[in-house]
Amino acid sequence: MTPDELNRRLKEGGIVPVAAREWSKLAHHFEEVECHDTFVAGDLVIVRGEVGLVAVEQPSPGERVLRRFSSNKEADRFVQGRLDQYERMWDGCGCRIDYYKDE
Repeated sequence: MTPDELNRRLKEGGIVPVAAREWSKLAHHFEEVECHDTFVAGDLVIVRGEVGLVAVEQPSPGERVLRRFSSNKEADRFVQGRLDQYERMWDGCGCRIDYYKDE
C-alpha cells in the first residue's frame, strides 16, 4: 500500500486494516501525537497526517487497524473510551474490543 492509497482509504472513512510490516513502512508519513500503553493489546497511538488525526491500534501482533477522526474532540473521546475499555479488561471483565466496528 502506498501513502496515497492509505490516505484515500482513510478519507473514505471506516476502518482500514494494515499488516504490521506494511504500517512500519508507512508510519514515517505520520507524526506521532500520543501513545498510550493499553497493557492488553500493545499501544494505542494517535498520529497526524495529511488526512488529520488517525488512531492506530493493534488487534494482533501482525495487524494494525487505523481509523480517522474529524476533530480533536472526537479523537479525545475515542481515546478515553478505549482506555476505559482496556481498564475494564485489565480488571478481568471478560469484555472484548471489536476493532473493526465504527465507534
